[in-house]
Amino acid sequence: MEKKTALENSVEKVLEELRKAGYCQSTIRIFRRAYGRLLRAAAIMRIDTFSDDLANYFLNDSANVKTGQYCHLRKRLHSSCVRKLRECEEKGYVGWKPCVESKVNKPVTIEFQKVHTEFLEYLKEERKSKNTVDSYRNISCKFLTFIERLGYTCLRTVPLELIHEFFCELRGTWESGSLRTAASGLRSFLRFAEDGDKLLTAVPDKLLRKRAIIPVLTQEEEQAVWDVLKTDAVSSRDKAMMVLSLLTGLRAVDIVNLRLSDIDWNCDLISISQRKTNEPLVLPLLPAIGNAMARYIVNDRPKTDSPYVFLSYNAPHKPLKDHSSCYAVVRNIFSRAGVRLGTELKGTRLLRHHVASKMLKNGVAVQTISFTLGHVNPNSADIYLTTDEKKLRDCALTLSVIPMKVGGLR
Repeated sequence: MEKKTALENSVEKVLEELRKAGYCQSTIRIFRRAYGRLLRAAAIMRIDTFSDDLANYFLNDSANVKTGQYCHLRKRLHSSCVRKLRECEEKGYVGWKPCVESKVNKPVTIEFQKVHTEFLEYLKEERKSKNTVDSYRNISCKFLTFIERLGYTCLRTVPLELIHEFFCELRGTWESGSLRTAASGLRSFLRFAEDGDKLLTAVPDKLLRKRAIIPVLTQEEEQAVWDVLKTDAVSSRDKAMMVLSLLTGLRAVDIVNLRLSDIDWNCDLISISQRKTNEPLVLPLLPAIGNAMARYIVNDRPKTDSPYVFLSYNAPHKPLKDHSSCYAVVRNIFSRAGVRLGTELKGTRLLRHHVASKMLKNGVAVQTISFTLGHVNPNSADIYLTTDEKKLRDCALTLSVIPMKVGGLR
């Protein structure tokens, strides 16, 4: 048996530490594939230890293998691989956590640091979701460092026109749809901060919302999925997760955090507190969902005291970590059904779109769809109007009433 190189041993140690830290299997597989590219690069360079030359070579390997264009996700993944490898070699075990706060530049002014810390505490007291807290932390930090860069050390002296300049700077790197989120976060911060109210009038409130036509499953694709679910090719756990998502549109984060106590078998209801909004949501326990979940819980769910419904296959049978677990389940079932094998949207977000589009086609009111999906803002479901092609065609205007000359459209 060929002896492993020092670099191969270091890579295995990093992967083992990731497992100990609680990273999900799909994430570890992504890291393993990336480290496989690193090891192949080392073989080409004929070296068996980690070095700066190898790290630079690996970091520069940031092109998409299909398009040949720069891929930011590949660059970020390779950077993470190098950082973890260096930490593991230099410091030994490092307590990596699977979820870390995004790194943003923080203000250096003491007053700004104080108000920013208090703002984050306020968001947590208001039970804002982690995504909202992260988003608002990001935009408030960016704003404070922006005015700090221009020489301001307190909000009282900031002129209104700087708000406009701040959003002009954001437009250079942010998508137009993301600016709405930025404006919402900045408004929340300015309302909280002393002397911030006077700047609120300058925050734009007419920003564009992205209105792309969202993808949904075709009838043929949905039927192919149901055909697979009727077979033994899919485990009872994965069947239950898929049926739950396919019939309710429940978010992935709520599926993996579903507890046994959330299911009322007597009243045929599922009652949860949504992780994204902290708002309650009550859904009917449809027969197909109840039967699938009962088969899993009674026959195949590991015998454990864990309060969560869906657990990992391997001991110690921990609850599933995050949305990537649901994505892996949906992708596997799609693969077995022979649908969406390319780069099309997969996962529970697609199924959420699909549930809404079916309700809309069946004549369900948009407000009811919004309530079923657990939206805080009832208007959030308006985007699903783009999935009803027939009604969109009915809204189209004919050109027959518009006078024009022959050849006018050439």
